[in-house]
Amino acid sequence: MNKGARKKRLTKRHVIPQKKESAVLAKLQSNKKFIVFAIVAVLAAIPFSLGKYCEFNSPGPYDSGAYVYSAKHIIDGAVIGVDEIPSAQLGTLLVNMLGVRLFGFSETGPKIIQAILQAAALLLMFIAIYKLFGTLPAAVSVIVASSYLSAPLIAKFGNVKEQYMIACMVIAISCFAMRQLGGGWWWAVLAGAFVIWAPLFKPTGMSAIGAIGLFVVMQPLLKNTTFRQTGVDILLLLAGAAIGIGPLYIWIIGWNVKTGLPYIFVWTTLVKFLPAAPTAGQPKKVEDYIEASRKLVTFSQQWPIVLRYYSLMILPIALAVGAILTRTLRMIHNIVVKNKQTKETCDRIVFLFAVWWLLDMAFIWISPRSYEQYYLPLTASAAMLGGYLIAVYTNLLANPVNKNVWKVVGIIGLLFMIGMSWHIFFGIEKSPHSGAPYGKKQRGYSQRLRDISRNRRGNRKGSWEIIGQYIRLQSTPDDKIYVWGWFPGIYVQAQRFSPTPHAVMMPRPTPQIFKRMITKMLKDFEQEKPKFIVDSRKRHIPMNRPAYELWPIVLKNFMGMKESSFLPLNKNTIQAYDKAWYEHLRRSFDEDEADRYEALKPFREFVMNNYRIVRMFGQHVLFELKNPAVN
Repeated sequence: MNKGARKKRLTKRHVIPQKKESAVLAKLQSNKKFIVFAIVAVLAAIPFSLGKYCEFNSPGPYDSGAYVYSAKHIIDGAVIGVDEIPSAQLGTLLVNMLGVRLFGFSETGPKIIQAILQAAALLLMFIAIYKLFGTLPAAVSVIVASSYLSAPLIAKFGNVKEQYMIACMVIAISCFAMRQLGGGWWWAVLAGAFVIWAPLFKPTGMSAIGAIGLFVVMQPLLKNTTFRQTGVDILLLLAGAAIGIGPLYIWIIGWNVKTGLPYIFVWTTLVKFLPAAPTAGQPKKVEDYIEASRKLVTFSQQWPIVLRYYSLMILPIALAVGAILTRTLRMIHNIVVKNKQTKETCDRIVFLFAVWWLLDMAFIWISPRSYEQYYLPLTASAAMLGGYLIAVYTNLLANPVNKNVWKVVGIIGLLFMIGMSWHIFFGIEKSPHSGAPYGKKQRGYSQRLRDISRNRRGNRKGSWEIIGQYIRLQSTPDDKIYVWGWFPGIYVQAQRFSPTPHAVMMPRPTPQIFKRMITKMLKDFEQEKPKFIVDSRKRHIPMNRPAYELWPIVLKNFMGMKESSFLPLNKNTIQAYDKAWYEHLRRSFDEDEADRYEALKPFREFVMNNYRIVRMFGQHVLFELKNPAVN
């Protein structure tokens, strides 16, 4: 055999094993990636599943109950603006209507839809961050987001408007990021379709719209893209927005023709973003919510609350701040060393995430009430932004120089992350609102799971659930009830409706508005008296002010009372109490607080003249109509 033939056979003999080896390596690499993804999925699914378990086993006495009630009432034929005035924004109402339609008069349906939306958002978040920054940044981002978005500390009981809004924002931002990575035009369309829905759940959903809008406009100015490409992206986003919201408005117009749905309902969602007052023929806002709230909670009272909550959100905030600082330092370094390398998408996208997060942080300050769910949005935007910080770390770790040092830094960083999120899972000892100690740890995953387990074993229910179920047993589906105070979950437990369109009342409006609402309510009650009225005696922020009572309980030592008891049905005693309590409120708080008590007087008289006290369920007082025959 000649030399050339031997060489050819030798080459062929070695090529085949090399191909097999490459295939084996590729398969191992693929299996390794699959295992890594599976581990990330499990780690993200654990807090997500725990959060959903907590939510599904924790009935909502407050906002969630109001949404479900309005949805069911409208499905059963109530006309919006006439028979029912929902507290929910349009998007929240529609999701709850779909959930109630599919799963009945309960929170189950809306919570299922919420879980599906959140799962889809987390999946898209992982894909987008993985494409942008890599596996480890995507893993950290999705696990942090999953841990916080359903955390009992800030997520309440589920079916929260912020959670729907966040899902839409995350999906939109993720789709837009995929477009920036060179994805097809449909990614921009999807981004526009989802981002336009975010403010329909809560107006602060404008943060994602603002971030995308500013990012798109700035790209040609920063010479990251051409003006032509920017114009195309803007048109695609607008097309997506039109596709996303167009069918809704067509449906609304058709609904309006059939059932009398007023355009005011859509307008109130949009008018909050307009600087000028509505023109003639357009609805006017009843009151400036922020201005009225600021009178009750001053900035000096608000900022400690916000800072306490910020301290509890320290992990996502630290990731976000670290990402912004890192990107800023890298930009400064490039300027100093005159590095003119082309900007990568992963660097440019930080601007988008940063603007989104900063707006989420800023929007918390709009309302002085600072409810815990207001802090949900910043955790999602911070998680995506923080992915950049982890990406920079992974690049340093990949460098053989000081590799062992960066491994140690990574371990220390992981321990810090666990420490900064420990309270999310194992509870806090002080109230973020007041700063007062609880006496024991509360509001973590572990405490909520423990409470659910204890309640299930002992069949324990909250007093608001018990009173709702009592009403359900002692009334018929045609009977009407009314729940005074922000405990609309009682309606859901009772499976009953209110005879007045304002089934629940927001806390502490101005005395003038309060008086008008009471007058309208009593007019409705004269048409159809509720069989039962519940005085929830709910305190609202600011919590140091007493609840508005429908049948006052005279406190011990007030007016010489030896024991606390319900105000006697004696005209002179009632007049003396009203005068004394009015002066007490005026001296202790302000004139408005006293005037609200005065505005409530006709309602108190209506209850005391027409109803009897059944008994108290915890803090709640149940009244029953004395003579149903006159109704």
